[in-house]
Amino acid sequence: MTETSAAAAPPIPGTTHDRTRYRNAMGPRGVIGIMTPGPNVVVENEMMDMRPEGVINAIDRYYVPNQSIAADEDWSIIMRHVSANLDDSVRRLNEALIDHLVLGMSSQSFMGGVEGSFALLDHLREISGVDVSQGAQAAEAALHDVGARRVALVTPYYPVIEKNAVNYFDGRGFEVVHVEGLRCRSIIEVAAQPEERLREAVRAADSYRPDAIIQLGTNLRFGRLAPVLEEEMGKPVWAVGTVIYWHALRAMGVDDQFDGFGSLIAKH
Repeated sequence: MTETSAAAAPPIPGTTHDRTRYRNAMGPRGVIGIMTPGPNVVVENEMMDMRPEGVINAIDRYYVPNQSIAADEDWSIIMRHVSANLDDSVRRLNEALIDHLVLGMSSQSFMGGVEGSFALLDHLREISGVDVSQGAQAAEAALHDVGARRVALVTPYYPVIEKNAVNYFDGRGFEVVHVEGLRCRSIIEVAAQPEERLREAVRAADSYRPDAIIQLGTNLRFGRLAPVLEEEMGKPVWAVGTVIYWHALRAMGVDDQFDGFGSLIAKH
């Protein structure tokens, strides 16, 4: 066993797998498998709060250390842990016979820009056998849905992650007019950001006159704050966790619209 991954248990003789597609009694409309890094606790709770009647979530936490972050290389180390452990996370969720897979960590979905992002998407689809929602493509779909082209980003990241996100959006025909980075010191510290700091970051991003503002970093507690800032600014302000979950619901044919998490999931 290494620090980057847990050793897989040896196969047990006689193991079988019932792959019959039963309808889950608690989630007859669908079971969403959500992968999230170990230190990230906000995304699973926000996505639990967004479940429509008849949809349930299955959560898997893959190993990522709560790395102390002081430079780009620290985020790069986190990303290497993610890459080492995603496949095992999918393997565990496959045993729940999920109907849709969500990558509940937005940063990985942007790594490598357009090419890297779609390679990851294809890989996750192949090993899960179901459709996949992740931050990059979900955000792109949402921006197209509202006709936004100029985008501002609010992130907890360092430039190594932000550059990949900018490259993705630029490569897909959008213009990133500003990135407001909080440079948080660890994934756990991301979840500790006070509401006022997030408000200030969004207001700073809005000064660059974007068509829409997207908060990246699913461990930032932003889902309930986003609609308040939308009302204040008169434009789309989205939490990436909300965007991903919206994308998953719509991909599953669940068209429920509801308040509490902003205009995207309430009107689109």
